[in-house]
Amino acid sequence: MDIRIGDNEVMGPLKQSSKLYSPSKVQREQMLGWLVLVLLGLNMMGCNILPKTHQLEAENEDSMSESRSKGQPEIEYAKLLTEKEAQQHEIERLQKLLAEKEAYIRSQEARQQDQAKALQESNNQAAHAKVKLRRLATRPAAASTIAEVEMVMGNLKSSPITGSEQVLHTQAQLLLSAAATAYGQDNYAAAMDYAAQAREFIDMVRNNRTRKASDPQQVTVSFQVPIPLRAKANSNLRQKPGLRAGVLGMLKKGSTVIAEAYRGDWLQIITADGRSGWVFNSLVEAQAASHGHGGQAMGTAE
Repeated sequence: MDIRIGDNEVMGPLKQSSKLYSPSKVQREQMLGWLVLVLLGLNMMGCNILPKTHQLEAENEDSMSESRSKGQPEIEYAKLLTEKEAQQHEIERLQKLLAEKEAYIRSQEARQQDQAKALQESNNQAAHAKVKLRRLATRPAAASTIAEVEMVMGNLKSSPITGSEQVLHTQAQLLLSAAATAYGQDNYAAAMDYAAQAREFIDMVRNNRTRKASDPQQVTVSFQVPIPLRAKANSNLRQKPGLRAGVLGMLKKGSTVIAEAYRGDWLQIITADGRSGWVFNSLVEAQAASHGHGGQAMGTAE
């Protein structure tokens, strides 16, 4: 048996069910309204949230920048402290090094002074020994001493003599003449004294030539034999050799002095009243007493 179901029989109930479950126009409008309200609410919430978020971010940035601004001076201050400490350590190291150098220099200066003092004492002892020997001089010893000085004087004349050397050469020649006079009077001790003083002036010329050629810084050289001198004119007695040195006082013309050392063209002298100072060699002259003539001074060969 064929059973045929028509289209109307099937589709009819479906249409009815669709009508039952399909929303009406009013319902659709209500749903759209609710949807719009929901969207508006979300939008308003988002607007409220976003400014707060931006505000929080701005506040965070401000706090970070503030912390950075506060931290930067602290870092710079720490660096400055570190540099200051390093500089202080360096200063302390240099001060310690300087103190060590100064202590070393002082020890060397003290050592040199001790050596110079010992050398001076040795020279003085040698000079006193020579004086004693000359007092016991014999005729042959005096003749030999005078001949030796004359030979050295001749060697000095073999080379050109400068102006400052001429003064010393003249003094040496005067003393050598006095030695010959004393020898002729059989005063052999005085003859050897004058010859020794003449030799000191000759050695002064020779030593100054050597030192001026090799070392412009002159040194003080002690005479082996003290030399009696007389001021040729009123002269300044200075603390040190040199025209810029301080003046100790005035050395009057005719004042008798004793030359004990020299430096360059300057003589270190001791006055009759015990003062010690320096005079230029051309301002003094040798005083050689003429034995047998009442102790009068001999003239100078100027």
